[in-house]
Amino acid sequence: MTSHSEAGRWHGDICQGIIMAYFLVMTVIYPFYAPGGYARIGEVKYAFFRNITLVTLAVMAAVIILSVLVRRDWEWVVRNYRQMSVTDWFAYGYFAVVLLSYLCSTYKRDALWGAEGWYMGAVTQIMFVLLYFFFSRYFQYNLKWIGLCLLAASGVFVLGICNSYSFYPIQMEGQGEGFISTLGNINWFCGYWSVTAPLGMTLYWCSKNGKIRFFTGIYSVIAMVAGITQGSSSAYLVFIVLLLTLCILSFQDNRRFYRFLELCMMFALSCQTAGLLLYLPGFTYNYMYYGPDGKSGVMAFVWNGNGIGWILFALIVGYALCRILERRGCFRIEKHRWLWTILSVVVVVVICVVVFFILIDNKVLYFREVPFTVERDGYLELVFDEDWGNGRGATWNCGIEAYRSMDTVHKMIGVGPDCFSDYIYDKPELAQKLGDRFVNLRLTNAHNEQLTTLVNVGVLGWLCYMGIFVTAFVRYVRRGKGQLLLYPCAICILAYTIHNLVSFQQVLSTPYVFMILGIGEKLCRNTQEGTVDEDSGR
Repeated sequence: MTSHSEAGRWHGDICQGIIMAYFLVMTVIYPFYAPGGYARIGEVKYAFFRNITLVTLAVMAAVIILSVLVRRDWEWVVRNYRQMSVTDWFAYGYFAVVLLSYLCSTYKRDALWGAEGWYMGAVTQIMFVLLYFFFSRYFQYNLKWIGLCLLAASGVFVLGICNSYSFYPIQMEGQGEGFISTLGNINWFCGYWSVTAPLGMTLYWCSKNGKIRFFTGIYSVIAMVAGITQGSSSAYLVFIVLLLTLCILSFQDNRRFYRFLELCMMFALSCQTAGLLLYLPGFTYNYMYYGPDGKSGVMAFVWNGNGIGWILFALIVGYALCRILERRGCFRIEKHRWLWTILSVVVVVVICVVVFFILIDNKVLYFREVPFTVERDGYLELVFDEDWGNGRGATWNCGIEAYRSMDTVHKMIGVGPDCFSDYIYDKPELAQKLGDRFVNLRLTNAHNEQLTTLVNVGVLGWLCYMGIFVTAFVRYVRRGKGQLLLYPCAICILAYTIHNLVSFQQVLSTPYVFMILGIGEKLCRNTQEGTVDEDSGR
């Protein structure tokens, strides 16, 4: 007869093996899986993710049930899952709101499976939450497997870089300027990049191991060049937030501050590299980087101006000066960490205010006067220019108006997971507005994950969803010193959240961020149990 301890042990071992196999399939095989080329690549990717994930979850559930039956101890399941973090509670809450939103939705089919081509319905949302819980309980940290993940991602990035310059090492049906690497269009590529690129960059920043820094340094340069050249401005949001966050965290000690400066130098060098690639035979950049008024944009400044070269020179001089002062005992950044932190916060606030006024000055944001009504006097309303961001202003305004038009119940629980388009096209005034703006294109989300979530699952779902990310980020940063991978998990979560302010959930980014959330939660549990890994390389 199998003892209780033996049953618990084989249950844990089997579930760990299943999770690790799933992790390798999703990080190494899935990004390259593109049978049939770019034709219906979104549906093909989703089918792969759905089938692999459902099989994995079903097998793990069967193992858990079998283990309970062998132990004849149902209380064991409760004990095994009783230690709940605040992030766990938000995940449970999101799970419950998604189910409630589906049950109350009038668009049952799309609420269950999702809109065609996106498939972010209740089934997919539930899979995301279950992935988080299973990874948070059974993931076994192994840096070599993380290395395989980064190696696969670097292959995706190299293909993306080549495709951005009209060079196609792998011939795929339907290839052209609108598609990149083995992921689909630029938005989908950038979504994947926003989760995977910060992982290696932050590992470089926090690792003490020279071999790890060597390989993650190479990875960081490749990832930076891919982000600079992929053609979407949303990558620069990730760069800005990532570097600002690492700057603030670098005030802990000199070593991390040097790693931050090195990452800044890598970024400047990557900008120069992106420009130099234009001179390679057969390399022609695909995407315009000048605005319709002929003025140079961010990419033009990054590639063609001398500004980046001078910034690189200043970084090298500053880095060398810090090293010299440290050797003379005059530079210990942690002694004045509070001052540096305050200055950084002030800088961030000033940047936000400046950006706000720049948006106002460029009429991306403007105040619209709302006339007198019976209930109240006229007032000024802040709205987005509808032409901003390739029509994102129109989609954001539409999302805001859609939420305002809901009744109280639907404002709380939404119209149903992935039912954004069903609802807005049921509203004649919104449908007319979108028809005039996008003609034959059907808008399936607001191109802003926060607004889309608010419409789909209401304010309760939005609060739970954001609660998962905010609490995870704060907890992982606070415990980052005890586990090598916690800082990278935190930064990946932040990068995904910031990127999706102008983007959306999709099967090439959201599954990865929930896996990372689970990995971070598992590492937090390890620190509570006394398992600490500063930088062992295991």
